[in-house]
Amino acid sequence: MIIDYLFTAAIPILLFFCVWCGSKKSPNQDSFMNKDYTKVLKGACCIIVILVHIPLQYQNKLQDGIGSFAYICVTLFFLISAYGMKLSEEAKPDYINHFWRNRLAALLIPVALINVCVCMYQCLILFNNWGGVKSLLRVNDYVIVLLQYCLWFYLVSLGRKLYGERILNALLIIGIVVSSAVMYFFFDKTGWCYERWGLLWGLLLYLNLPLIKKYVAPNYRKIIVLGVIALTLGVAYLKFKPVFFWGEYLLKIVLGIAIIALVFTLSSKRIWGNKAIFFLGDISYEVYLSHGFIMALLAHFCPQLSSGLFVLSTVIGTIVFSTAIHAVGKPLVSLCRHR
Repeated sequence: MIIDYLFTAAIPILLFFCVWCGSKKSPNQDSFMNKDYTKVLKGACCIIVILVHIPLQYQNKLQDGIGSFAYICVTLFFLISAYGMKLSEEAKPDYINHFWRNRLAALLIPVALINVCVCMYQCLILFNNWGGVKSLLRVNDYVIVLLQYCLWFYLVSLGRKLYGERILNALLIIGIVVSSAVMYFFFDKTGWCYERWGLLWGLLLYLNLPLIKKYVAPNYRKIIVLGVIALTLGVAYLKFKPVFFWGEYLLKIVLGIAIIALVFTLSSKRIWGNKAIFFLGDISYEVYLSHGFIMALLAHFCPQLSSGLFVLSTVIGTIVFSTAIHAVGKPLVSLCRHR
């Protein structure tokens, strides 16, 4: 129905204005990958990720088309995480000493709060249909990948004095590539085997930031070339994605980096940010963790919602719920982190 497409279209339109408002040209790239820039990226990406997980009975073609870019958004989340970890390690001499205390607090406290809400829903609304301790201790797959990388990052960093920075970075790269390949070949393509390459892009971005800034400095010719490359790879992926390894794995990864390069080129010489998109960036982690729960609530209490209303209600409900979780979790995280 047309009304479903109108409700769904409202989301990317509002998101576009939310990102664009307050942005302005910059004579340089000083704001590229700074805190505000990454917060804007996270705010935009978290909304797109919601759209890919809409239950089948509530999907429509527009939502599905926009949601197809969600794997790029998850790749960007991983990129920002890896970049931020290297940046923090460089800026804080005692970063590794308090690494686990800080990372576990930031990653697991929001997870725990949402799990409590899920268990309350299961017990009180579904009449004791509780998933047991397993539900209370459940950790999202995305968080598991981050914890895996955190463990590897920590172990490799402990040996810095023995083998130096160059080997340390090589080991980090090897760990990401090997873990992705293992997940692809031996675990039925689970474990975010494509998206976790974002960890590698974030690491390389940090290590080569001045050079990459030159490559993503925008001009019309570069934007057109990157756009054509991304479009060509996208069409190729639609055709060859069933092909083992070369199509469904390697081509998807290359397409992802091509789109990310285009996004960086379009945005690296602008100053981004306003209160709305910064707010979304602040709650982006909670949005990612909680949108499935909000969908379950809507499907339970409002099963007759049309596709467009369900999609729009999910986005609005997730933002409201995530705001509450963030408000409760932020002081708890601050209390647990090393100051």
